[in-house]
Order: sequence, then C-alpha cells, then structure tokens
Amino acid sequence: MSTPNPDPRAQALEALSDFFTQLYSFAETLVTRFITNLHASFANVSMGRWTKVILSVIGYLIVRPYIEAWFKKMHEKDRKKHMEKKRAQEEAAAGGAGGDKKKARMSANALRGGGAGRVLGEVENTDDEIDEEETTTAEDFATASGVPEWGKNARKRQKKYMKNLEKEAEKQTQKLSEEQIMELLDWSEDEGEGVKKEE
Repeated sequence: MSTPNPDPRAQALEALSDFFTQLYSFAETLVTRFITNLHASFANVSMGRWTKVILSVIGYLIVRPYIEAWFKKMHEKDRKKHMEKKRAQEEAAAGGAGGDKKKARMSANALRGGGAGRVLGEVENTDDEIDEEETTTAEDFATASGVPEWGKNARKRQKKYMKNLEKEAEKQTQKLSEEQIMELLDWSEDEGEGVKKEE
C-alpha cells in the first residue's frame, strides 16, 4: 500500500504561518530588548558615564568647524579640478587646444541670411552708422536715469527710416518746377479770399 501524498496547499499554509510566527517573535524580542536597555541606560547611569557623554558632546562641538572646513576644502578642490577639465574640453572642442574638431566656417545665422545677433527687420550697417560717442552717452544717460531707452538696433532702424523720408522729400522737391515752387510760396490775398468765399 502506498501512503497518501499530503496536500501541497496545506504545506504552503503551514510554512507561511511558521514564517510569520518567527518574524513576530523576532520583532517582539527587538522591542522588549530596546525598551529594557533604554530604561537601564537612563536609570542605572553612573557619574563616569555622564562625564563621558558630556565630554563627547563638547569635543564634537569643538572639532565640528574643523571637520566642515576640511570637507569644504576637499569640495572646492574637486570643483576646481572639474572646472579645469570642463574648460579643457571646451577648448579642445573649439580647436584652441589642437583638438580634432574643426570650427564651422559659417554660423547657422549667416547661412539663414542674417548675421549673428541680427533681429528680423534690422537694416544692414551702411554709411549712416551712429557715432560711438553718441551711443555711449545715450546708454550712460539711460542707465543713470533709470528710464528705458531704445536699443542700438532700434536707433539704427529709426535713423535709417528718417534718412529715407528726407531723401523722398528731396526727390519730390526736385521734381517740382520753379513755377510750381513760386506758386506754392506765393500766397496772394486773392487766393486767400477765394478760399474764404468758398467756405
């Protein structure tokens, strides 16, 4: 005769309950030991033990600034090394340290049709540049007064626009004949009276 096989579910439940009872007893032991030891450490303290605790705290308070200074010094040293390494990598990437990477001949803005830092609608620099002294005094005044002023590019655009208006006005005056100019300048009383009568 063969013996019947025990149920696998019953074995699993028994193993699980055994695990949790052992876990509970371990946690209970830890808690009871912690409570009894904590109570004993404060209830049965000798004068020598209190002296050791007080001296340890005072020693820590005295030594702590030196420990912080040492950690700060080590951090600064690591930071300087990291910054130097980063700077060297940037120089190598830019080709300054003889790196393998080549710098582009034209910038992306130059390929798009605009120079570096150009704004949409900005006119190109022509013979009507603003004097350096004029801009520096205007910028100094703007910073001293605290009132916002136009930027350099806006002043250039405005100056260009005003020059274009002046050129158009000159062209229109050149188109007029001398007789038309005389008519415009000659304001006779008859014409003035005619205008008044019409009203």
